[in-house]
Amino acid sequence: MPVLSDLLAALADGSVEVVDLTAPLSESTPILQLPEPFANTVNFSLSEISRYDDRGPAWYWNDIHTGEHVGTHFDAPVHWVTGKDGEDVAQVAPSRLVGPA
Repeated sequence: MPVLSDLLAALADGSVEVVDLTAPLSESTPILQLPEPFANTVNFSLSEISRYDDRGPAWYWNDIHTGEHVGTHFDAPVHWVTGKDGEDVAQVAPSRLVGPA
């Protein structure tokens, strides 16, 4: 695995292509549906708190409600029973999130 300086140099000289796999969330974002007897996460929803009005005259902001497995996300090793004593999202080194494709 290259060190960070090698990766930054490759990005700067154009020899590495970065592909952004993120996608915007909406009410129509598909979510994983598990069979019975397993529980499922909620669909993504957005509710407006204010939009430059009397609820908040100088800002636009929302509440979001979603499950942790909706849209582009990362499953830490601790997510699975095989990694129950492993790292959570805050503990995984960023260098482990980059690799050849």
